[in-house]
Amino acid sequence: MKPAILYQKLAAKKVRCHVCLRRCLIADGKTGFCLTRLNKNGKLYTLIYGFVSATEVDPIEKKPLYHFYPGSRVFSISSWGCNFRCFHCLNDWCSWGEPATSHLKNLARSPRSSRLTRIEPEAIIKMAKASNSAGLAFTYQEPSIWLEYTLEVAKLAKKANLYTVYVTNGYATKEQLDLIGPYLDAQNVDFKGWSKKSLLKFGAGTNYKEIAENTQYAIKKHQIHTELTTLIVPTVNDDFEEMNTMTKWIVKNLGAKTPWHISRFSPAGKRLDLPPTPIETLKKIAQIGRKNGLQFVYVWAPGYDLPNGIYYESDTICPKCHSLAIRRRAWNPEILGVISKPSLPSKPSLPSSGFCSKCGEDLNLTL
Repeated sequence: MKPAILYQKLAAKKVRCHVCLRRCLIADGKTGFCLTRLNKNGKLYTLIYGFVSATEVDPIEKKPLYHFYPGSRVFSISSWGCNFRCFHCLNDWCSWGEPATSHLKNLARSPRSSRLTRIEPEAIIKMAKASNSAGLAFTYQEPSIWLEYTLEVAKLAKKANLYTVYVTNGYATKEQLDLIGPYLDAQNVDFKGWSKKSLLKFGAGTNYKEIAENTQYAIKKHQIHTELTTLIVPTVNDDFEEMNTMTKWIVKNLGAKTPWHISRFSPAGKRLDLPPTPIETLKKIAQIGRKNGLQFVYVWAPGYDLPNGIYYESDTICPKCHSLAIRRRAWNPEILGVISKPSLPSKPSLPSSGFCSKCGEDLNLTL
């Protein structure tokens, strides 16, 4: 087991974890909510350091990140466990479902007996390089609870000239963001809704305001390129007024150029009772976001019930002159009208930013 970071020792051999917003109080011999952190004799350990559940080479658009190295390949890795219990999770096998839960409980009982795949940070970097990927993404399950490992890998990635990405539910603490932030180039944050009621229906944490504030903090303090995703689920978070309030907050606090990805719910997991999200609902919510000032709103809606199998609004259009900057079909971007300018002095590790080739408008685009 690897000693954990970001925790507080308390009386009676208890500890309080400060990795995520749950801030679990963990008694001796117990694990926290995510099942990945074990209190052993008053000291906290991470059970999943080095344990990798999946590796895959993905297009960066699949994260989804449309404004960050478009067209690049990213080496994606995940471990086990999650601090949410979302009913619709597409990766519950490695997050909170099976076999993830059984693996984590076995690790807590006998860490040395595990036969799970273990890969050291240096080996991950070599694998990413060998795959001809431009960067490395921590994804599929919640990366913030894998902090000790992702931090070491991200540090090595910077030295190897690889960009780094978190695909996250945004439930990390500011303490964690201050550790990973200097080594994290981009993130996609899941904005599930704008009320405790919606998040409870999802099976997620309820501190939606803290998720939002932490996202703002990551952008302002650490200049992390940020895009947002909202899965629209019928009767859960498809309230137009809620989406109206949320998108107004995004524009005011994160900026009008923040890319927002709207995706369609399809019956899966533990919610087979709900119908697929109507396309008209997605169109209306996209319209709400644009009306409130969001300049880059994208819709991704696959479904067996659709005439062509998918509905999407995925092209990047210049918000000023309305020319086509990037055309996307599936995960394949075609850069048509973008020019670059020098990198930002506040974060020289990032490459040039993208601007409209016709009018010079900033597209909040990293090339």
